Amino acid sequence: MEDVILRGKSPLELGLMELVNFLNQCPPESVCLTPGVALSEVHPKFKKQCSEIYEVFLSIFCPQMVDHPTATRNSQDKIENTKKLKFNELPIGEQYLHSISYYSLIQIHIIDSKYSDLTGLEKFKMYMDSVCDDIDMLSAVEAEVAKYCFSTKKEHYSQDLKDRIQDIKDNFLDRHSNPKKHLDNIFNGVQDLKYGKSALKYSEEFFYGKNQETWVLTLDSKLYWLSESIHHYPVEGEPHSKFYSIVRTPEQESCEYWQSVDRALNERLGLRKHEGKVDSPLSEKDMENLHSILLGKGFSDFEDEFNSNKCVN
Repeated sequence: MEDVILRGKSPLELGLMELVNFLNQCPPESVCLTPGVALSEVHPKFKKQCSEIYEVFLSIFCPQMVDHPTATRNSQDKIENTKKLKFNELPIGEQYLHSISYYSLIQIHIIDSKYSDLTGLEKFKMYMDSVCDDIDMLSAVEAEVAKYCFSTKKEHYSQDLKDRIQDIKDNFLDRHSNPKKHLDNIFNGVQDLKYGKSALKYSEEFFYGKNQETWVLTLDSKLYWLSESIHHYPVEGEPHSKFYSIVRTPEQESCEYWQSVDRALNERLGLRKHEGKVDSPLSEKDMENLHSILLGKGFSDFEDEFNSNKCVN
């Protein structure tokens, strides 16, 4: 949208016309469009400009979308921060929300670095051991990220599969020689996962008396690939996040690596179910414990592996 408004580029060439045409064909008040989640990742000093560009774009291409009656934005009265918040500066509720993902991604980085001589399957099994032993949680989405991060691009893979693996790796295994910035990069990956979680959280909630569906619109390839590989769905009133489906391409279905990691995850989940460790909503005490483990063991393990005296490629 910024390229269209500020640089005069074509929305057709940028892939925006499908969205524009869809929105313009929707019945009045059937769809609400919000940039709220995306703007949360923008550096605070650019938020006002980005929000204004968003409104200008819609006023030109989708005038019926400006501005929804329930909008609460009041840019004149709101004082914007000029600094992007770090994890420890977030409200405690947001820290709790990110704790499982943050701890899981830290372990992925540590295992990939520390055990580079192991096979992808061995790394994945070690990852499952780590999160099950330490936080007693095995989140399907983070496990799917781990499968891609520990995979290798075989010569016989199609270019599409190579691109999918590389896009996800580039995002979730983004390292830096500076441990502090390396940790920031991991947290950026954590924040990417919140898009799917936000859609799950608000789907099926009632909005002005109507049951709503929540969708994420993105041109971000790694989020698209990840959502293609795993998605959640509700079952008989259960939360969206409880049941999930893994989707494999025919190429992945015939690949030994993907068969083995999927089988390993199913076996571990079956074992946990047999042990009585079924998924259930986390209590406030559970969230406190997870947060405490992240701040303690999670960050300590990261520091041990990626301290300032070590070189990170």
